[in-house]
Amino acid sequence: MTLADPPSLRGRLLRLLWWPLLAVLLLSAVYDYNQWADRARSNQDLALSRIAIALATRLDVDADDAHDDDVGPHLARTVQAMQQADGRDRLFFAVQDAKGNLLGGDARLMTLIAPPLGDWAVFADTRWQGSDVRVVALPHRSPLGPVTVVVAETTERRVGQIHHVLVDTVVPNLVLLLLALGLVWLGVNFALAPLDRLSEQVEHRSQEDLGQIPESPLPSELKPLVVALNRLMAHLRASAQVQQAFLSNAAHQLRTPLAGVVNQIELVSREVDGEPRDRLAGVQEALQRMTRSTHQMLALARSGPQAAAAEAAAPVDLAELLEDAASQWLDTALAAEVDLGFESQPAAVRGSAWMLHELLGNLIHNALRHSPPGGRVTVRCGSDASGGAWLEVEDEGPGIPPALRDKVFDRFFQAPGAAPGGSGLGLAIVREVAERHQAQVRLLDGAEGRGLRVRVEFPAAL
Repeated sequence: MTLADPPSLRGRLLRLLWWPLLAVLLLSAVYDYNQWADRARSNQDLALSRIAIALATRLDVDADDAHDDDVGPHLARTVQAMQQADGRDRLFFAVQDAKGNLLGGDARLMTLIAPPLGDWAVFADTRWQGSDVRVVALPHRSPLGPVTVVVAETTERRVGQIHHVLVDTVVPNLVLLLLALGLVWLGVNFALAPLDRLSEQVEHRSQEDLGQIPESPLPSELKPLVVALNRLMAHLRASAQVQQAFLSNAAHQLRTPLAGVVNQIELVSREVDGEPRDRLAGVQEALQRMTRSTHQMLALARSGPQAAAAEAAAPVDLAELLEDAASQWLDTALAAEVDLGFESQPAAVRGSAWMLHELLGNLIHNALRHSPPGGRVTVRCGSDASGGAWLEVEDEGPGIPPALRDKVFDRFFQAPGAAPGGSGLGLAIVREVAERHQAQVRLLDGAEGRGLRVRVEFPAAL
């Protein structure tokens, strides 16, 4: 069972800001809609009450010049004129005196609404002839005595205006909502930009870089984290320095007694003959391999990222490196009956001198070990037109098949048919040191397709 990844800080901030903001904007939209809808309904009721007032006023004018029987047709014509002016909603009316006599209109309208109390108009919503209507009942004191004017209007215009209010309210609030959410997203990204830069800065660091992280351009909230990271970097540097010192001491302490034992066995073998001498020669050869393997393993550990990070890079002259290798490996080459030659040109890189010395020593050792008696090993160095430097060792041995050229860099791997006595660490050390110097190791065919040519190319930036 795997646990889900925790939410990101950016996601948490956006959720914490978006949901309250969304709720506030939705409440604001509902409030605005209700306010504008109430105002629209009030305006419509005011217009309806004015129609009732107009009928009552018409009743005052017509009552002096007409009989009671003529009032109804006059009011009907007035309502018809008002309905023609609107053209959308239908109007219905009824006028009744205090005795319950109908002065005009449809008497059934009087049952749609309760009679008004006092001098105030009364409104109601109901249905009339299959349509929704808004009804107003207005009390009025006319020359004919107290009357009640009832006017009913269909609600098509009201519904259309409510829909218009809905659109006018929702659309701006929706645009405001999207704009606010976008601004929040931009604001969160802008606020977290220093954290993103810090994350990229740490992520893109090489494994050898244990330097301090700058604190100055960061906000105060990130400084405790940077201080903790710098403290961790300091501990790692100190640990790498202690490890390198230990490995250096171990390499020296192991090399000296092992060399002494080899020398003692060589002296003893000179004093004996026969089978004991052959056995001592075997012991001496095994000790030499053990010395070489021990030295290689310590060199491999010392060239690791953590130990290499504690050592500052310095200019290294590759031509001088070849001169030192010549003095170290000429005797070994003579004993193996191999012609060891050096072709040096001016070339320099920045890095660790002892690491590059180990790289070159392992390449020469492998070349000598795999070259037949009478063969030739050539060591070269130089620089190219782009400013980069290169170093290569070429031999006339059996070479390495192309299918195995990637595997031979693995630790303790030896190609089939390799010369005995190897530990499988030489090329692993070469690759490790090359990576520490951002260099590329290439395995190529030797001259005329014979042997192997190992080329190490250093970038111009070094």
